[in-house]
Amino acid sequence: MEFEKVLKEVGGFGLFNKTIMIGALILATWNTTLCFFFHVFLLIAPPSQWCFVNGTSLEDFVNASALPRRRCQLVSLSNDGGNISVADGSNDLCPTGWKFDPSEFFTSVTMENQWICGESWKMYAVHTAYWSGSIAGYLLSGLLADKIGRKKTALLLVGVGSTCNLLAAVFSDFHSYTVLKFFAASGSYTVTTTVFVLVMEYTMSEKRTLVAFLWGTSWSVMATSLPWFAYLLQNWRVLIATNAGISVLLVILFWWVPESSSWLLSVNRKQEALVILQRIARINGRDISEEQLDKLLRKTASDVQAHTSVEKTPSFWEGTVLMLKSPNIRKITVLIYLSWFFISMCYNVTTLELGRLGLNIYSTFSIAIAFEFPVNLICISLLDTLGRRWPNTIFMIVGGTVCLTMWLLRTESNTWTLVMATMLIMSFSGGYNITYQVASEVFPTVIRGRAVLLQRLLGDVGGLLGAQVASLAETDEYLPMLVMGCFALLASVLLFMLPE
Repeated sequence: MEFEKVLKEVGGFGLFNKTIMIGALILATWNTTLCFFFHVFLLIAPPSQWCFVNGTSLEDFVNASALPRRRCQLVSLSNDGGNISVADGSNDLCPTGWKFDPSEFFTSVTMENQWICGESWKMYAVHTAYWSGSIAGYLLSGLLADKIGRKKTALLLVGVGSTCNLLAAVFSDFHSYTVLKFFAASGSYTVTTTVFVLVMEYTMSEKRTLVAFLWGTSWSVMATSLPWFAYLLQNWRVLIATNAGISVLLVILFWWVPESSSWLLSVNRKQEALVILQRIARINGRDISEEQLDKLLRKTASDVQAHTSVEKTPSFWEGTVLMLKSPNIRKITVLIYLSWFFISMCYNVTTLELGRLGLNIYSTFSIAIAFEFPVNLICISLLDTLGRRWPNTIFMIVGGTVCLTMWLLRTESNTWTLVMATMLIMSFSGGYNITYQVASEVFPTVIRGRAVLLQRLLGDVGGLLGAQVASLAETDEYLPMLVMGCFALLASVLLFMLPE
């Protein structure tokens, strides 16, 4: 709170925050959005997949619309060319190469490398590597942020992520692409989280809800437009280059983004913090002398030292053990972590399944994700009135019920399939947003940072296992819905047990 007095003196939520810091947050969020959704798009295979065997070729069919619109179809003609013979090739390789309808989706890396049917495991292996890389990135950023600072950590992660992303456009064979995606993911979510923490450290407490809203909204707006951007370009390598372009813009903007002054003070680099805060004051149009600012910083530092002399901040492992020692904190930790694990897994599976619904892939993604925006509005406008527990529980009950309904009905109606897919995205997005906010509120301040870090790690583990759940669709396309439905309903019970 003492450092917040310093922020107020240099302009509070002034021009500096509204331009440089918000710009950095939006660009960092867009960078993550592109990295995640382009990763998903590049591994999509369209619903129509044909392997022409026994001397048959696509040219033998004057009307391609007569071909079966299903996955992994082995197609051949009778000797007189009058009849079409079709067999299921879900476990087969195609000696002549799988063919696709270009009107359904652009040529993705999955289609280019034939990672479908008998080799569909390769596609899910890349998904697994991506989420494993994200987990590694969180571990690395957690260690580096307190050692070298927020700004250097973010720049390092952006550099690693964008470089490996670009290399993946050149080296697209299975082994190279998988390894490069691991490192690309390490600089994906972690960049946004690091920048978000940096922005929050320069934001007054009464404006932090607004910053969190802008964070979520910039994700939703970009994610809604990306399918149509992909439709316009029709080239997965250009999509990767676009992601790298956003990364370059973020690096350029970082020229004006300062290091965290609160972190500089914590490592006894007060003079650097003084220079940064003076620059912020000038940008905000505030006239504050160096002596006044130095006096405020000395008071802040002395208050911090007085506090830490009374209550020593625990180390990472001490704080983790503390979370397990107290019965109340232990209960909260178990409930939040399990719920977050299930919610993250369900959201990831739903995102992967949007490309397998047999609908227009571009419009399905765009419409479904667009409904995350009203969820963001609900979370910012109604939670203070309705509380956290009931909205969170209801979101997950609705999501679980819709999943089980899709599994039971197996509807062939395109309209109802799209409606239910949209309800899933809304439900799991709502659960994601509220549970993340609850975690930042219920943990004691002294362990809150490491508690939220461990929560994000478990969320990535859920995303990683979500790829395995999504792979069940190779056996039964509705089986992932059954698994998600059960886990979502279980999460609703756990969330209801959390304190308000």
